[in-house]
Amino acid sequence: MRKNINKIIRIVLGLALILFGLDKFFEFLPHEHVMTEEFIAAYHGLLANKFIMPTVGVVELLSGILLVVGRWVIVALLAMIPIAFGILGFHISVDIQGIFLGALITVMLLYLLSGHFSNIGYLIKQVDAKN
Repeated sequence: MRKNINKIIRIVLGLALILFGLDKFFEFLPHEHVMTEEFIAAYHGLLANKFIMPTVGVVELLSGILLVVGRWVIVALLAMIPIAFGILGFHISVDIQGIFLGALITVMLLYLLSGHFSNIGYLIKQVDAKN
């Protein structure tokens, strides 16, 4: 049962990441409901730095694809940690009304990471042993 729940959460998270990753490039999701002056200023600041949003989009897109396919899941989850907390930080500071999806993504990410805790520990030990 738990294996099926993990698979469902992994696929839902992957599809959400693909959706939000593609939105970074094609801007097809509506953002007008949160376009306050503070949000616009913060978003324009991110866009002025020409590599942050495309980088976030690429990481979201690749992580989402890996999660949906079910390959290199640990790598995809680890790559998403800073992005998930960046999403939370952005919504806490600028758009608290839009925090639900960011919090949901973070909770799903942490849930999936908790299932791979021993594997992540093993990976860290292997890297430390080579250094």
